[in-house]
Amino acid sequence: MKIENKIAVQLRAFRAAAVTCLILLTSCEKDDLPPDTCPDGCQAQMLWNYEKDANGYYHVPLDWTGEYLPYFFVDVTASEVDPYWQYNGESVVEARFDSNTSWVIGDSLVISVPYYTPFGNYTSSGLPLPAGWTDVNLTQYSGEVINIAQPTGIRFSKKNGQLTSRRYLGPFIPEMINDTITVYMKVLWDAGPNTVVKDTYSEKFIVE
Repeated sequence: MKIENKIAVQLRAFRAAAVTCLILLTSCEKDDLPPDTCPDGCQAQMLWNYEKDANGYYHVPLDWTGEYLPYFFVDVTASEVDPYWQYNGESVVEARFDSNTSWVIGDSLVISVPYYTPFGNYTSSGLPLPAGWTDVNLTQYSGEVINIAQPTGIRFSKKNGQLTSRRYLGPFIPEMINDTITVYMKVLWDAGPNTVVKDTYSEKFIVE
């Protein structure tokens, strides 16, 4: 009987130790799990300063009377990453753009370059004023394809408590008037092994 009681006590002690160990392991595993990349989910949005019609198209009026080809910009916002994934206290979020519209530079691309004379005139802030302008024909760019959405990435920065950035679109040529153009956006939230990439963002607009 004493042997049986001793065995029963040992079994109870073993079970209690096993339960305690399991609780501790579960607690440790839970604490070691890294947080989600974005606390409320990673989302982004393109903000347009133009009206959208019933069919979902933005109407973008451009100024075709200027000396240079017109362009416009789109503001973008994005979710912040969790502080656990931030670098030096800042979220690292990048957006890249693409579109279904491009044009080809011809052999008549010309830019105006200022020239200056010694001891010429200066502005009130000390900047030299050009004495005149000369046209330079950039034939070396003939045949180059220009997508209206530059492929280079843009970084988001925090302003007024929100991650924001801006993408300039263009330049546009007169032949694009009344064209319907689609702009695509891909956003990357840098979080090491928990990095999130979304490329489902797109908007359509009509050049006017």
